[in-house]
Amino acid sequence: MVYQFVDDCTRVTWVYLLKHKSDVCNVFRSFHHMIVTQFNTHIKVIQLDNGWEYFKTKLIEFMNSKGILHQTTCPYSPQQNGVAERKNRHILEVTRSLLIDGNVLSHLWGEAMRFAVYLINRTLSSVLNFRRPLNVLCGHCILPSIVSLPPHIFGCVIYVHLHPHQRTKLEERALKCVFVGYGSTQKGYCAYHPPSNKFYISMDVTFNELSFF
Repeated sequence: MVYQFVDDCTRVTWVYLLKHKSDVCNVFRSFHHMIVTQFNTHIKVIQLDNGWEYFKTKLIEFMNSKGILHQTTCPYSPQQNGVAERKNRHILEVTRSLLIDGNVLSHLWGEAMRFAVYLINRTLSSVLNFRRPLNVLCGHCILPSIVSLPPHIFGCVIYVHLHPHQRTKLEERALKCVFVGYGSTQKGYCAYHPPSNKFYISMDVTFNELSFF
């Protein structure tokens, strides 16, 4: 399951991957606390569709306790939530393009989606008079320390260097991996190693953007 939050003013987007729809209450709590702490502001209105998960008692009680106005679309009227619907389509199109162009396995769709949102938040938007969403947000509040690493091609080959304690003298000094994005809590590149099905986050890497798996 995927849930996205879009700021109606700046179009900055946050995306969360969920295992169950019932987790939406915990995710919204976490998102609300992040906005309050990192941006020193409060969510005043939230526009949602009529999904049953949004009417859970705990979620309604939480929004009421914070004074958040909960608005929903009329039945069978998705156009009333047009910003979110268009953003969802935009993210899906970019995600699909990343997977196909990078020849990346479809089970890495979550990483591709996070990478797509990373790019969209940093790409010029016609809706914002060809400004970047993060730059527009910066004009309204002081941004926290946001990881901003040089861009690379999604799905290209990335060699993650192994430190001496991670290998023996006769073993390879780097793992050939797939570049799948950036660490969410660490300043580093996220790499996927297909043979072991493991993810690595490291800054000690070498890119080969001309090669793909």
